[in-house]
Amino acid sequence: MHRPRLATLAAIVFALACHGCPAPAGSADAGDGGVREAGLDATRDTADSGVFDEANIPPAQSEELTLRMRHLLEAIAQDNPDLAKDVVFPRDAWIAVKDGSDPGKTWEPRLLNAFKKAVHRSHKRRKHMDRAKFVSFELGRHVSLAPPKRRDLKKSVWRVKRSKIGFSIDDRQATLEIAEMTAYKGAWYVTRLR
Repeated sequence: MHRPRLATLAAIVFALACHGCPAPAGSADAGDGGVREAGLDATRDTADSGVFDEANIPPAQSEELTLRMRHLLEAIAQDNPDLAKDVVFPRDAWIAVKDGSDPGKTWEPRLLNAFKKAVHRSHKRRKHMDRAKFVSFELGRHVSLAPPKRRDLKKSVWRVKRSKIGFSIDDRQATLEIAEMTAYKGAWYVTRLR
């Protein structure tokens, strides 16, 4: 194995081991899980360099993520996918990671339209969904690094399946499972709702 690959593999293993761990006392940034102390700059940006930082796993909880998940539940409750535009995996991210001759042309039919249909199906699935009230969001338990694959990904991305939105309808608790979320620029986005 080449040394650069070994270093990347070690960084991934370290980042996975530290995901959700508190930062050691005196670390440069309490929110990086100690990644920066290991000599890996988790803020190396992906958009400017065109490279995704494999050590940068977005946090499982944040106010910003919770707010966007509220938007998703509102979109489903009101059967209006436009209310959750900030949840959908962005077009520029799709272009950056998808393998294909023109990924920009496939974003709308393969991702956006599928998301809109899933919002509509989720709304119709439960009685009185229009009265749903957000309770919580829980990121799926198994975050994994999806490697490049011909006709799928040209770059590695962090993915997580089976995230859950907790909500209530007339004081009855329920959950909505999100099939797949993908990381981009330090945040989680829905790539497959159902």
